[in-house]
Formats: sequence, C-alpha cells, structure tokens
Amino acid sequence: MNSHIDKDNHGSLVKPLQEHKGHAKAPGNIIHITVDIDWIPGSEQCFPRLFNLFERYNIRPTLFFAGNWALTNPELIMQAKDMGFEIGSHGMFHGLDDAELFGDTIPYDQQKSLISRATELIAKTIGEEPKIFRAPYLNISNTTFRVLGELGYKIDSSIPSRRFDFGCGSVCNVKHFLKPTMPFSVPTPHGELFELPPSAFVLPFNMRLIRSFSEFFVNSFTTFLARVCTPLVFYMHPTELVCTKDMKMPINYAKGFFRDCGPHHFPALESFFEFISNQGLVSEYMLDTQETMSK
Repeated sequence: MNSHIDKDNHGSLVKPLQEHKGHAKAPGNIIHITVDIDWIPGSEQCFPRLFNLFERYNIRPTLFFAGNWALTNPELIMQAKDMGFEIGSHGMFHGLDDAELFGDTIPYDQQKSLISRATELIAKTIGEEPKIFRAPYLNISNTTFRVLGELGYKIDSSIPSRRFDFGCGSVCNVKHFLKPTMPFSVPTPHGELFELPPSAFVLPFNMRLIRSFSEFFVNSFTTFLARVCTPLVFYMHPTELVCTKDMKMPINYAKGFFRDCGPHHFPALESFFEFISNQGLVSEYMLDTQETMSK
C-alpha cells in the first residue's frame, strides 16, 4: 500500500485509493444489476417492459438517474421508488450533454455544482438523498470523491477495474485498470466511500456485451467473472432497448455504441436473467452489500 498522499486538481490532499482491510468478504453468489439512466428523452419508453422483467426475475436493481429526470419526469423516479428499487445519481445532464465529465481536469466547483444539483432534485422527488453514485463514462477523480464525501454519499460504482477499451471506447485508464475487482474503500476528507467496481475482464460486463456476443459466450463470460469479481456488478442503459429514431439523441452521440439498439434485445436480456437465476446468483441492492460487508 502506498503511504504518500496525492494532490487532486483542486489542490486538496486526497489519499490514493486503497483496499479496506476491515471489510468482510462479499458473498460469492451476489450480483448487482445496475441501470445508468442518461438524460436522453424517449429512452424511458422501455421502462414498463424493463420493470416487468425485474419483478418477474426477482431483480433488485440500482437505478442511477441523471438529475434532470427529476425536473422533467419525476413520476418516473417515483414509480421506481414505489416499486422498491434502489435510486442513485448519475450526474445532472449526462446524456444530451455528452461533455458532462468528472475526471481529473474538471474543477472542484464545477463538479460540486452538478452533483449537488442532481442530489437535491432527486432528494426532493423521492424524499431522501441518494447515497450511491456512478460517474458518466465511468470517468471519476479524487475531486469527485471529495465532493461525494462532502455530500454524504456512501457508495460509488465508477472505477472500471480490469477494463481497457484500447481506444475503442471511453475507458483507457491504466491506473483504474489495476484497482481491485472486489469492493474496496476510497478515503476522502469526509470519511470513506465504499467502492463497488463495475465488473470486467478487459471486456466490460454490461448490456453491450449481451448485444454483441452470442448467448453461449455471455454465459461463459459470466461464469468466469463470478470467480474473479465478488460481487458481480452488471450495468446497462435504457437507451440500448429503444431505437435511436425514437429518442432525442445528443448531436455528437457515439454512433458505434448506439448501433442496432432497440427492443429486439429484450429476449437476450431475459435469457441472461434466467441464466443468472439458474446459476444461483442472487440480485441484491448495493446498500445491502455495503452494510453486510461493513459489519
């Protein structure tokens, strides 16, 4: 473990990321199904079918909402809350604003303004502040962790350990690649954050994997990851289940990522849920895992 202290781009002293030796080991059969709900109007049309799938397969999802949904469609967030789903934050305008970032080059004041606004809007909608955060593009920095600590967040799920896109995607950070695949703590001046890294082994464990590869490959990859990532953290976007022509897309959206999106991917997602159920993997909320491992 490194003993030095790094300075972030705001000049504040922030300890490097490190594993928390006091956390209990996570159960080996836990999977977290997470949804990054970018601010892309029209993507919400897949929610009735998606929420139905969650209920049918006893999925306990964590939904990361961009804060602007709380301004434009608070009923959507309340529906998720009323169904018992876990609610987290995913920036403020991420989606239509594809330049909203939280990396090393983004000043503290800008990051705090965006995260604070999103936190306030979601809290006003559901009656409590979100305690879980996922950064847009999984692009996060010590400055972001400082802000999350100040705002009382408990969990982050943004560090893409063991993932590397080789210039073909948004994740090419060697420092993050080398982080643990299992939960660890992130020290901040305001206490520790519990990090639940999205699962990967070079390839990410997400809906794009399901869209791009055969069912046999996806099932084999899931079985392998379950041995090296405990718990598993899967993520997806509602936009992947809606045709781009039916959504309001950002001007410079990534055409490669959005190629072939649409509701025809629902059967593959359902097959995935059926597979993890048959394998004895249990869907849990992130706050429950954090509480269990912190005892």
